Amino acid sequence: MKKVWLIAYKDFLYTLKDKTVLVWLFVMPLVFFAFIGTTTQGFGGGSGTVSTLAVWYEGDQEDPVFKQIRHRLEAEDYALRIFSPAQPLYKEKWSFDNYDRQLWVPQNLQVQMAAGAEIEMQYVIDSDGMGGDYHQFKINKAIYQTLGDLLVLKKIQPENWQNFEFQVTNEIPRLISLDVSEAGEQREIPSGFKQAVPGILVMFIMMIALTSGALALFLERKTGVLKRLSAAPISRSQLIFGKWVGKWMLATCQLIYGMIMGALLFKIHWGEHWLMIFVLLFSWAATCAGFAVLMGSLAKNEGQVNGIPVIVSMFLAALGGCWWPIEVAPEWMQKLAVFLPTGWVMDALHKLMYFGGGIQDVINHQLALYTLAVVALYFAFTKFNHEVK
Repeated sequence: MKKVWLIAYKDFLYTLKDKTVLVWLFVMPLVFFAFIGTTTQGFGGGSGTVSTLAVWYEGDQEDPVFKQIRHRLEAEDYALRIFSPAQPLYKEKWSFDNYDRQLWVPQNLQVQMAAGAEIEMQYVIDSDGMGGDYHQFKINKAIYQTLGDLLVLKKIQPENWQNFEFQVTNEIPRLISLDVSEAGEQREIPSGFKQAVPGILVMFIMMIALTSGALALFLERKTGVLKRLSAAPISRSQLIFGKWVGKWMLATCQLIYGMIMGALLFKIHWGEHWLMIFVLLFSWAATCAGFAVLMGSLAKNEGQVNGIPVIVSMFLAALGGCWWPIEVAPEWMQKLAVFLPTGWVMDALHKLMYFGGGIQDVINHQLALYTLAVVALYFAFTKFNHEVK
């Protein structure tokens, strides 16, 4: 066993000497966390989530048109922060410029609307991707609903509509009703960093093992290092186990670093089952390490080691739900994810972190990963080569 640990330790340190490995191990995950997390804000829908909206308004707070716009915005789950020269701070701390979502509303709305003048409103949503589009849609919806309320008011009060008694329109019974009933436990589909950090971590554990881990083994075959080791008092099984454990240590280093940085920099709460999450990802790292040894043994040139693992990692990550919540994907993708190892891991993570699941709910996922790890290790043993032929 000492020989296995010695080979694993040396293999781990040898891989870390490559500066490219260090960049992909410690820098690129943070870049992907930030990029994917920012661009997928609101991807899960966000229904029922209250968001803040800073409103700059210098007019009369009792203006009926302004009050109706407030009513419609609050109905879209916005917590409004009203600012003006007389009220430059909120709670004596935050200013209008501190907010990512800003809306400028002109004053004298009642007078301008009664005169039929054109009214221009401006807003800024400092959020790219689907999150920004989602808030843009909600603000437009609130404003156009206010215009719709005005048209209704003109119809039911044609002679005194300029009083802008929007309370009348708000109390009109809706012709279309929606019956809502419980269909099971409500699930808040994760989006933004909640989805990106665990998902990208799963992808990088796979990628760092299948690329850097496999490449290191291939180069040892190419340079004759493994052939010389075969002449040492080390058995074939000890050598393979040592290489596997070394790749496993590399992927585990990625795992620990990703979980810590996710909590510190991106405020990810791994939940009460964080230890089970670590065990789950630890077994995923073992699986990837086994396939890394297999890939390093089968590759005939560096192009195969650098190209195939990246394509496979991206493919499995996309279809398994690492880039976006698989719950919002088309039905065919959700069915396909059941047969993919990335789909098993992401489904287990969502259950443990966001859907209220317990350890008993992810036992099958864990057993499937153990089985896949054994399969990967079996093929690594049967296909292991000491040299490039």
